[in-house]
Amino acid sequence: MIKTDIDSKIFKNYCKDKDHALEVERYSLMIFEAFSRIMNFAPEAKDYLSHAAKLHDIGYCVEKKSHHKHAMKIIIDEGIEDFTDEENLITANIARYHRGSLPDENKHEYFAKLPPEKKLLVAQLASFLKIADGLDKPHKNLILRMRAEETPECFNLYLKTVGFKPNLKMAEKKKDLFAYTFKKPLNFVFE
Repeated sequence: MIKTDIDSKIFKNYCKDKDHALEVERYSLMIFEAFSRIMNFAPEAKDYLSHAAKLHDIGYCVEKKSHHKHAMKIIIDEGIEDFTDEENLITANIARYHRGSLPDENKHEYFAKLPPEKKLLVAQLASFLKIADGLDKPHKNLILRMRAEETPECFNLYLKTVGFKPNLKMAEKKKDLFAYTFKKPLNFVFE
């Protein structure tokens, strides 16, 4: 059984910017819901993404430069209450890939430990988290809703905002994992 509350011990003890973490979680879940209408995900996928989004920056308590790797290690070492070891490993890997290099089972020990179907799930969910983190870089809560569409050439993510268009510079930089995982580029479109 997967626990989904935000009062986990790790969140309370290590999260320095709870507002950012919760906004990235909100955007991650909006992206997940948008793509769930055109793709199938395991029922527990949303919970993994939710926890990974809330915990993605907890590694800042160790150091800024490799905070994504430290976040992964903290999640694995401390464990999320009521999560199995595999669920912690999945969540930790999703958090780890919100920045930096793409998943590589030949170079990344903890990613290599996952079964093949979980590696794909991690890459998919981490791509959503990575984009969500980029969308929150202005820290202004400008996006109200999202919807996704697949065309033969690409995916489009339609963004409905509060009237001001967010700066997408960071989100554009963070689309690499999505394109790698889904084999098509992603475009942002304002509605």
